[in-house]
Amino acid sequence: MKSPYATISQIQTFFEAKGIRAQKKFGQNFLIDQNIVDFIVKSAEPLLNDDSIVLAEIGIGLGTLTYPVLSLDKKTFLFEIDHAYIQLAKDEILPQFPKASLYEGDALENLFHIYEEKVFVFGNLPYHLTTEIINTLVIHCRNFQGGIFMVQKEFAERLVKETSSLSVFLSAFCDVKYLKTVHKNCFFPIPKIHSALILLSPKKESKENQWILKNQTEVEVWSRMLRTLFWGKRKQIQVSLRESPFSEDPLFREALGKAIQSAGIPPTARPEELNREQFLTLGQHLLDHLSK
Repeated sequence: MKSPYATISQIQTFFEAKGIRAQKKFGQNFLIDQNIVDFIVKSAEPLLNDDSIVLAEIGIGLGTLTYPVLSLDKKTFLFEIDHAYIQLAKDEILPQFPKASLYEGDALENLFHIYEEKVFVFGNLPYHLTTEIINTLVIHCRNFQGGIFMVQKEFAERLVKETSSLSVFLSAFCDVKYLKTVHKNCFFPIPKIHSALILLSPKKESKENQWILKNQTEVEVWSRMLRTLFWGKRKQIQVSLRESPFSEDPLFREALGKAIQSAGIPPTARPEELNREQFLTLGQHLLDHLSK
């Protein structure tokens, strides 16, 4: 089913009737290209064959993606912060789709509702919250089944092409795939930059000598290790180990130093020179040394 507010004229009519406009503070740029909507749904469908999977959408807006997602006829959690679209959902969307539940307010404060669910997530994410939302999902959703997210193109490219603290952090939880560039003209109002669709797929099995995080303690160790190594732009690992505020604890610093040696990583290397497999191996060695 297609949203009744999928074209510029339909959106403008809605805005005029309600006396509202798109809110920049919420990053509201509404998708108006139905081909992109169809692409998102078709990309997700093969991943949703398990009947126990539920769906979630972060930021439903005018329902451009919401209607097609709800038409998949699965239990679905909807998150929206803007009162205009909350009311729209209550008036027009929820009465048609009894399997949908709406959570009002900041999504980050409401995502706990899906922490225990076997959930696949959709979202057109505001730039200033993209990292925090994705991190929250991969860390706290115990049965995260993946997600398709609309993000800024530059962010997506950095995530899949560069070695950064975020890209390496996520590699312990999931694989990230760049699906498609979305031109800025596919939105109304037109944003200043292009967007991209990324697919997050949870890691199912660990390869030899790699690390899939199993509990909160390991998440904290992994995060602290990366904060230490990526502290300071392009510093050598040995310098960050010695000077980073995240390695002030002598026990942690000693364990990480031993882990670097055990993993066969040159202390003069810079983190940007390592691949993600080396970081995962290093993380496992660090956990081993801390447990001794």
